[in-house]
Amino acid sequence: MMESRAWSEKLEKGKCVIISGGVLEDEEFHRQILEGAEMVICADGGARHAKRLGIRPDMVMGDLDTLREEEIREWQEKKVELIKYPPAKDYTDTHLCLLKALELGYQNIVMIACLGDRIDHALANIFLLTIPQAREANVRICGPREELFLVKEETTLSGEKGELLSLFPLTEGASGIVTKGLAYQVPEGKFAFGACNGISNVFCEPEVKIAVGEGLLLAIRVRRE
Repeated sequence: MMESRAWSEKLEKGKCVIISGGVLEDEEFHRQILEGAEMVICADGGARHAKRLGIRPDMVMGDLDTLREEEIREWQEKKVELIKYPPAKDYTDTHLCLLKALELGYQNIVMIACLGDRIDHALANIFLLTIPQAREANVRICGPREELFLVKEETTLSGEKGELLSLFPLTEGASGIVTKGLAYQVPEGKFAFGACNGISNVFCEPEVKIAVGEGLLLAIRVRRE
């Protein structure tokens, strides 16, 4: 069973944070996410977010086409490891960062600045939660307004009554879904791919349990204003 904590909590030792190149708002929120991280990996332009936050990353990875030469030299002078890939590559920069974090043995990984005004990049980053290497790890996309993660066999969430939680299948279907503590039950315990009838469910208890039998189920927690 996996227990989820509030995404604004400080990270414990052993966590890796990946900073992507999407929109990064609410600097204080992201500083809290980064505080205590053992490893910080930036995906190309994510290094600019790190600089703005006053963070020295451990690695900067990707084709580095976003960063200017002077920015690259600045990180080199600060002894940051730069791993450059050719522009014509099979994976996105953020995908490469996630694979690196998993290769280094991190099982608790938080990805930030993964969403924004490019829907194609946002979808690509969300789909990273489903890659086989990441499914057994605790990988999350966190932002000031939402937290995204895959529901494992049984997941327990602590929150507040009235908090919103949306569930979407990321496979052809997801079945054997059982929830406790939510206002609305999943019809027949299954979702068909493309159906949106799992959106905007509501915490009616301070603890919610979700179990899934087959398929991949995406959960999106929406932060209350």
